[in-house]
Amino acid sequence: MEKVTIASTAMVKDSFIGEGAQIWEFANVYGAKIGKNTKIGSYVEVQKNTVIGENVVVSSHSFICSLVTIEDNVFIGHGVMTINDVYPPSKRRTGTDAGWKPTLIKKNAVIGSNATLMPVTVGENSIVGAGAVVTKDVPDNCVVAGNPAQIVRYLPTTQKEVKVMKVPLADLKLQHAKIRDDLDAAIKKVLDDCSFIMSEQVSNFENYFAEFCQAKHAIGVSNGTSAISLALEACGIGDGDEVITTPHTFIATTEAISKVEAKIKFVDIEEKTHLIDVTKIEAAITEKTKAIIPVHLNGLMCDMEKIREIADKYNLKIIEDAAQAHGARCNDHPPGFYSDAATFSFYPGKNLGAFGDAGAVITNHDHLAEKILMLRNHGRKPGEKYKHEIEGYNERMDGLQAAVLLVKLKYLREWNEQRIKNAQLYKNYLDPRIILPFVSDKYKHVYHQFPIRIKNRYKLITFFKKKGISSGINYPTPLHLQPAYASLGHREGDFPVAEVVTKEILSLPMYPELSEEQIKYVADKVNEYMTMETMNPYYGS
Repeated sequence: MEKVTIASTAMVKDSFIGEGAQIWEFANVYGAKIGKNTKIGSYVEVQKNTVIGENVVVSSHSFICSLVTIEDNVFIGHGVMTINDVYPPSKRRTGTDAGWKPTLIKKNAVIGSNATLMPVTVGENSIVGAGAVVTKDVPDNCVVAGNPAQIVRYLPTTQKEVKVMKVPLADLKLQHAKIRDDLDAAIKKVLDDCSFIMSEQVSNFENYFAEFCQAKHAIGVSNGTSAISLALEACGIGDGDEVITTPHTFIATTEAISKVEAKIKFVDIEEKTHLIDVTKIEAAITEKTKAIIPVHLNGLMCDMEKIREIADKYNLKIIEDAAQAHGARCNDHPPGFYSDAATFSFYPGKNLGAFGDAGAVITNHDHLAEKILMLRNHGRKPGEKYKHEIEGYNERMDGLQAAVLLVKLKYLREWNEQRIKNAQLYKNYLDPRIILPFVSDKYKHVYHQFPIRIKNRYKLITFFKKKGISSGINYPTPLHLQPAYASLGHREGDFPVAEVVTKEILSLPMYPELSEEQIKYVADKVNEYMTMETMNPYYGS
């Protein structure tokens, strides 16, 4: 027989206390029935004619008035108030408690801290949010919150609904399966022709990608990082020149600046877009500033119209880092329209991804295209083998990657449109308290990523793992605080917006093949986490 634990300072009178029950300091229990293994916290009052079931937790400073029935496995948070007198003080007016009404809290319910319950029924498995004022009955299997409490959403009830669903952050296997025949044929042609370096596939891809980008030239290169450094060098950026960019990007952007021996100059980001704050660019310009690299993150372009105005005013070059913006638009114009050159990565996970590393530079300037063509291929002009006009590099795109990209390019518009539809589904299903990706009529967002901003993101990640959901953190530490750039002398607080945003962003699964069922499942789990986090800050830890 399990021992009953009653603190020496607790007052228990005329009550039945079940085996294994615990009543803590300064609790006051009288005329009540307490079930097995139930815990009554400190400073809790449980009045007469109250029945509390088994395995119940009533947290400290709560008030359980007469005529309350609490069924098994219920959790009551701190400072919860139950009320039985609808029109206080009715007993004083009538001399009896005839006007009092009962409250029923059914099995497995959760009552958040500081909630107030009028005489109501709280349904089985339901959740009452912290601070809620419940004036009406709560149905089974739902979440209520607010004053007066309103139904936020219904909880799953069937085995099929509660089943854990696997949702990866991206699913290239699914994408490739749908176009496998085309890919196999393209790869076979490369193998049959032995067209591995500077092949027909490369030139074909360059032509079609230039057309897709509405650009005069596209030059295929080995990767996105090389694309930036080659564009910078072709623009004459070098030793001692300053290049303005954002601290919220992958290090490849700044590696390219360092590669041409230029100096990195950071400008903070906008909180709503996570992109370089155009209003702060001019203040960062000095006589040494020669170029700006705006970085289009997550599928959203920077305000290129304003950046172009600044560049014209100070005679600066613009090289767009469009590694995450294949098909994006600003004022209905693609990357490259406002700039001297735009660079792309075709890393496998991009909206347009290769089977390995690959990249491209697009430009509308003949002289830049000519220079980049030479730089990527040991300083040779096209058609030359042993005549080297300048000293260049081996930064060529190979035929296999070009063949794969040619196949995928045919589907890129369709895939981007599906990403946009998936993003809208997320917006429809997600809790309105969550900060979602910025969008406006000025831009076409192609949602390479779908980052939300949320406090305690690592707790959500842990919660996601239990539910089979993958998520991602892109760039958790801004570049100015990276050890690699300690020599620049930046400190915490130099770029405060970037520092705040990078602590809160979390990317949800996003890819064209993502089903509505998967999106709703992810959104439901985010919403569930938000509700539980509101009620109990330790939930999910």
